[in-house]
Amino acid sequence: MKKHILSSVAAGMLTASLGACGGGGGSSTPPSPPPPPPPQGTSVASVGVVTGFGSVFVNGVKYEVEAGTVIAIEGEEDVSGDDSVLAVGMKVSVDATEENGVRKADRIEFDEDLKGPATNIVPDAVNPSLGTFEVVGQTVIVDANTVFDNNIGNNDGLGGVDIRDLAPEVIAGGGPLIVEVSGFATETGLLATRVEREDDLTGPIGQPGVDGDEIEVKGFVDSVSIDDSTMTVNGAVFLINSGTVFDFALPTTVDLVGLYVEVKADVDGTGAMVARSVEREDDFAPAGTSGEFEIEGLLQSVDTLSDPQVVVINGITLEVADASALVGLVGQRVELYGTFDSNNVLVIATVQVERENSVEIEDRVTAVDTTAETLTTRLGIVIEPTGSSRISDDTLENGDNLSVSEFLAGVSVGDYIEARGVPNEDGSVDWTRIELEDEDEQACSLKGPVASDSIADPEFGILSVTVDTTTLDDGNFENANDVAIGRATFFSDLTAGAIVEAESDEAGLGCTSGQLSTGADGEVSFEPEDGIVGNGDAGAGGGTGGNPDLELQGTVRNLDAVANTFTIGGQTITVTDDTLIDGSIVEAARGVELGDQDFRFGDLPETLDQLLSDGDLVGVQTDGQGNAVLIEDI
Repeated sequence: MKKHILSSVAAGMLTASLGACGGGGGSSTPPSPPPPPPPQGTSVASVGVVTGFGSVFVNGVKYEVEAGTVIAIEGEEDVSGDDSVLAVGMKVSVDATEENGVRKADRIEFDEDLKGPATNIVPDAVNPSLGTFEVVGQTVIVDANTVFDNNIGNNDGLGGVDIRDLAPEVIAGGGPLIVEVSGFATETGLLATRVEREDDLTGPIGQPGVDGDEIEVKGFVDSVSIDDSTMTVNGAVFLINSGTVFDFALPTTVDLVGLYVEVKADVDGTGAMVARSVEREDDFAPAGTSGEFEIEGLLQSVDTLSDPQVVVINGITLEVADASALVGLVGQRVELYGTFDSNNVLVIATVQVERENSVEIEDRVTAVDTTAETLTTRLGIVIEPTGSSRISDDTLENGDNLSVSEFLAGVSVGDYIEARGVPNEDGSVDWTRIELEDEDEQACSLKGPVASDSIADPEFGILSVTVDTTTLDDGNFENANDVAIGRATFFSDLTAGAIVEAESDEAGLGCTSGQLSTGADGEVSFEPEDGIVGNGDAGAGGGTGGNPDLELQGTVRNLDAVANTFTIGGQTITVTDDTLIDGSIVEAARGVELGDQDFRFGDLPETLDQLLSDGDLVGVQTDGQGNAVLIEDI
């Protein structure tokens, strides 16, 4: 920037001198003014997950990749202008320039967060494609947004690649499998956004003297021994010797405790991990103070008492001018947007909280429209992939690096699609995850919020589809814990907005446009949250299906901030610590945009009279005993 300023000054001086040298001619034309300096654009720094291609989408935002864009992958040579080395689910950092609404990436950098043998695989009891496993003692959480690379292999033969394919007993030649994990830091490990196999290895790893073969762990330093011979990171113990290289100016003492670091280690003959290098990962410093900053991850802590205030997200410590909007969000997945002031303190402009993928469909394709860039399933559901959709083609070796058009070009009528998304008030869906799978399944399934005015035994609606349970066996009506509850109880507990999953007959004969018939052997069940770690519960409550028993709408009267009560329609409502407060109510109290999110009252610093006032119009869901389950702004 200084170069352009000096050039402009010099040009102005040159113009002035030429004008002064006009001589006595009188009729000469004065010189034209110099051209203005080229526009400089706004710098942008972003930390988040790759969600799509056609250039590169990070956190759903498009970054143009040009010939000069540097792509840096840890352990590999940098490349320019080639985003084929990236994949959906990778957590990356981006340096970019925004001009006229277009962001051009200058540098995109990826560094895996964890590498080592996958052990202790524990699939979820309700949804076995989710669950947890461990790498070097770090707990890795697999949720519905985790992407598994095809190079892991369909080892269990069940169709698709998921956590069950990591189990040593299903791996040819035995396990454990060596994996690389990218994700968001938690207190005990990572929430995985991507899991891939490391060079098709099943072991060993960490051989001394072999470059690129190290175990890698990122985490907080728990302790350092008094004699500096060991350090513990998230419970994993590493030996420190004269060969350990520290890539920052801190001694190997107690000063390390609490820092977020990356450790690369070998394994000695006794099985102990010997730190080869230790690098600090929490010393984030913005490249400049005039640009925009965006970061996505799990919010780990908020300190509003320090000056400046401090938040930790993804293991990165940020000084923040005002962190009050984040109070009550610790442990949730959030996106922060803001700018740095002259003291490199982040001024937060917007906070968004990850919304629940309460819509899910598994079905076969009946039509593909490459012009409109949509596909339609047997149920008549239209799926529109975008740069936020985390699309992948499990039938291709490199199916995690596809633009929307490339993905759709590979989809044919009859193919099996699994998609998840977030419903909008207008009935549309923001599709956040779309997979083309190599699957023989003929049945279809649909999960989502039950439509208003659609419940009349034996039918109810999800999106634009009518679910017909006329011939469904009584034992195939289930609650959220997969316990049979029977038809009568199911429909008694069923309310508009309840999240329900419906499955067709095994042959898929009940999968027709606008209708899903369960037949006798299908299933309908209330569903818990979608497995997206960090989501707020948008609809907890009583009833077998987890739904409120009563809903009231009206004006707040007789508000008592000491007893935490108010009346609505003559009925007294008690607000408890577990009452969920609509995010728009908290937004109004704080004057900061928070996104689509509900807050537990007991986690909020605000008192009831700071959130509500007599005369406010609200909707209240109760447990039938006068205790508020959810309070919404209307």
